[in-house]
Amino acid sequence: MKKLLLFLFISISFNASAADDLVEYMDNGLPKHYELLDGKTPIYIEFTDVIQGRYIVDVEWFPDWGLVPMFNGPANINFKLVDRDVKFTIKTDFFNIGNRMFSFPKYRINANTIANKEVIKMKYSDIANEPFAFGDMNFDGVKELVIANRRQGQRHHDAYEVYLIQEIKDTSYFNIMDLTDTLPYSNIDATTEFDSDNKTIQLYYSGGACSSSYETYKRVFSDYPLRDYNFELIHKIDYETWDEDGNDMPCTKYVYDVVDGKEILDEAKSGTVD
Repeated sequence: MKKLLLFLFISISFNASAADDLVEYMDNGLPKHYELLDGKTPIYIEFTDVIQGRYIVDVEWFPDWGLVPMFNGPANINFKLVDRDVKFTIKTDFFNIGNRMFSFPKYRINANTIANKEVIKMKYSDIANEPFAFGDMNFDGVKELVIANRRQGQRHHDAYEVYLIQEIKDTSYFNIMDLTDTLPYSNIDATTEFDSDNKTIQLYYSGGACSSSYETYKRVFSDYPLRDYNFELIHKIDYETWDEDGNDMPCTKYVYDVVDGKEILDEAKSGTVD
């Protein structure tokens, strides 16, 4: 009798677990619970490792399975310093951890997980394509916070949001400055080139076969710590296939030096191109 009861208990437990793991699929072959990921339903993620040796991070993410890439969506990324009573939140529109998260068995993201708003705990170091990172974007030796906007740049490249982390030595001052509307930070994407030797950033603007342009910005350092993040435009290249009157012409390259905000044409480096 005891063996029979034990057998029944094991059978019931196994079947309940199997039912919980049962996944229904839509006609397009995707799991049906993806329909819950509509850009309005949150998924809560808590990273279990300390990031950059100083940040504890959790995320409220609103993935949308109908966007490209799949699961792009708004998010509130919450940071907390491990050694100080400092917290801050970055709101972004195109957060994405990747499709693998929804198919990786150990995270068990299914209809119940989503409906019950369970907190998903995971190691940030396990993510192959990091949704945010820290890097020196302005050659001052201090790492900025960089948020990836998956495939939101030109020609479906990733674009990036840059946030300046301002701290003053021997003080408790801590501030996050949003640089998403400040050039050249505002137009940084996967095509941007950084030259740490010359302290320059080159932005590329794709406009087609002969309608693209390049802008080179050079770092301008300041003795005032809270203002020490600026660049100035020093060089510009434009490719054009029409003249000032709108008439067609051979593909022509225009090279400019920019001095005190004024564009000066370099005729020796300008001209028609093959």
